[in-house]
Amino acid sequence: MRFLHTGDWHLGARLGNQDRLPDQFGRLEEVCRYLDEREVDVLLVAGDVFDEHRSEPLARIVARLARLLRPRIEAGAWAVFIAGNHDREYVFPLIRGLQALVTAEGQPRVVFAERPALVPVTARSGDQAQLMLLPYPTPTRYDLPDERWPSPEDKRRRLAEALRERIRELGRDALSRPGVPVLLCGHFLVRGVREGLYHLSEQEDVPVEPGDLPTYAYIALGHIHKPQSVGATYIRYCGSLERMDRGEKDDRKMVLLADAGREGLRDLEELPLNATPFAHVTAASEDDLERAARELPEPERTLVSLGVDLSHDQPVGPLLARARSLFPRLWAVEIAPSEERSPEGPAPVGTRNVGETVRSYLREALADDPDRDELLRLAEELLADFGEATCPEASALRPRKAKRARASVKSRQGR
Repeated sequence: MRFLHTGDWHLGARLGNQDRLPDQFGRLEEVCRYLDEREVDVLLVAGDVFDEHRSEPLARIVARLARLLRPRIEAGAWAVFIAGNHDREYVFPLIRGLQALVTAEGQPRVVFAERPALVPVTARSGDQAQLMLLPYPTPTRYDLPDERWPSPEDKRRRLAEALRERIRELGRDALSRPGVPVLLCGHFLVRGVREGLYHLSEQEDVPVEPGDLPTYAYIALGHIHKPQSVGATYIRYCGSLERMDRGEKDDRKMVLLADAGREGLRDLEELPLNATPFAHVTAASEDDLERAARELPEPERTLVSLGVDLSHDQPVGPLLARARSLFPRLWAVEIAPSEERSPEGPAPVGTRNVGETVRSYLREALADDPDRDELLRLAEELLADFGEATCPEASALRPRKAKRARASVKSRQGR
């Protein structure tokens, strides 16, 4: 049976003022070509499917995804999704409920799992397998009581215990079908894996030990954005569908084609994706900008961040206007004040911009807040309005909308 392992789609995510949906659906079209060309039996999506949580935009994304996958499902393939930490807890149950209204009787070949489950699948050839589905651990998904935790560390410890217990329980259930191979699909952090963490650190996450993973035909993991194996060939993080920010600019993006049977993993192939390029441009003049634009292989497609270092007598406006005309996908501007320009001002801005600083602070401050994801989403909307820029003009951007976003955050914190 052939499985196409992918994950961390983050559909609906934005980067500054840039909508990433065109990039993401461009990659999904590549995924669908692989499904067709390789006659894949199961599309296995290892969490963080959606970043968009507003009802109308989310509905449009789901409809677009359905149009893309429907011909493959009608041809006999399965599509199995598990919930990640970016997937709001109401989204998968809602989609599944709507699916039940329009799907004919019998087991559907599209599965949305927000709770741990063991799901049998059958290939077009008649071969069978069992999928152990383990979404990102939260108290609701893993049936922990609603209580006030003594500390964030205690909450994460209890969640890790619940995840290990579900692995053991579902493993016992799988033994009732001897001879049918088991594949595990999970969205969590394996301790010791550090490259590719996205918006979380190991201290903020719910890590499990490598020894907690059973020996199955294949273990398909999501949550880590950099593709990598974990101690063995059959335990793999597929990486994210797209490059999500500048920190991933050098990452190769791929999906993994796993051929598994009763004897275990027969073959594993890396299938490349044409991920969106990133570039950081440093300029002190329009000549610098034009030189950098000529050097970009795909200037219309490249997501560009700009570092500007001007002398005290140079106006900022013309340089930014020229940058926007040369780089259509300019998403961040960092202006480093020189000593001549601001003799008593702040130190030059480094690689960490305002957006990154705000995110880091909020992730730490809201670590144990039940509304953490919603507050972070509201902060992202506010950062998008400001273009995540450190330039002086940022403070004047869209003050009314910024005020509304701040009020929304405060009201939710009050509740």
